[in-house]
Amino acid sequence: MSDFNQISAIWQKIKEDQKLRENLVIRAQVLAAIREFFQNEGFLEMETPTLVTAPDPSPFNEVFELQTINEERFFLTPSPEFFLKKLLVAGLENIYQITKAYRDQQEKDGLHRREFTILEWYRTKADYTDLMTDCEKIISFISSKLKTLNYQGRKIDLTPPWPRISCKEALAKYAGVNLDEFLDEKKAVKICRDKGYQVDKKTTWEELYHQVFLNEVEPSLLALPAVILYDYPAPLAALSQIKTDNPLYAERFEFYLGGLEMGNGYSELTDPREQEKRLQADIQTRKTKKMKVFDYDYDFVEALKEGLPKTAGIAVGIDRLAMLFADATDIREVAPFTL
Repeated sequence: MSDFNQISAIWQKIKEDQKLRENLVIRAQVLAAIREFFQNEGFLEMETPTLVTAPDPSPFNEVFELQTINEERFFLTPSPEFFLKKLLVAGLENIYQITKAYRDQQEKDGLHRREFTILEWYRTKADYTDLMTDCEKIISFISSKLKTLNYQGRKIDLTPPWPRISCKEALAKYAGVNLDEFLDEKKAVKICRDKGYQVDKKTTWEELYHQVFLNEVEPSLLALPAVILYDYPAPLAALSQIKTDNPLYAERFEFYLGGLEMGNGYSELTDPREQEKRLQADIQTRKTKKMKVFDYDYDFVEALKEGLPKTAGIAVGIDRLAMLFADATDIREVAPFTL
């Protein structure tokens, strides 16, 4: 049976499965609560393109490229981030978007899909600590509109404030690693080898870090009802500001609820030169990793030259939020037409 026919037959399963229908109602309630929250906060809902010529070149996410009859290159965007920041430069403040996003990846588990729904919001005159408070408030607001949250057999207490732990504290506590030392690549190699991880000449520092983090740190974080992990190592800054009081770390955080990684936010990088440098480095990494290569968004850099106001922004997975409130373990239980 073709993928199209498999999708077409899903309506029959929805008709027969009351739980699946209930999950779709919960998803709709989550979306309605999100929009009500931002309406109350004075945010404006935006729309930006999902078909673009220059997507985010982050080497951590492969993009979908579309075939065209005239050989023009178009991509499905993995995030609306660049366009939303252009709107901030244009003079809009406090904006958000709920949209589809796409990543050309292998679907290894129920938490990852090639097509998913993303929420991004940008609060001006704010930093990443303000966003942490936003996350606590919006999740509490959604919870107040739905029900007492029980996920996979345990009650999840979302009452703010949530526990907050820095990456440095987390690696020391759960992996016995001094992150200041680990930032030295030679020391990181030795630490990983001593721990028995696979290391060779091609292993990057990011891969060394993620071996320790994913195997020793994240499982402990996932066991907590709610937690915010903050101050990421500078090499993992993504599009965030480097901390002025400690350039080894970046003003970036992620939050976890009920064992699910939910969102990634930061104080936004506003320096156009540094932004262009990072985009160029991403393109070079893509070449090295034999990923799809394309021009970065020059217009985005030009917009930053015009001046991006002090802003904090975050991306949150809508599908995972719906999973949490529907007590589901697979995205397809809350987004059943997903390939």
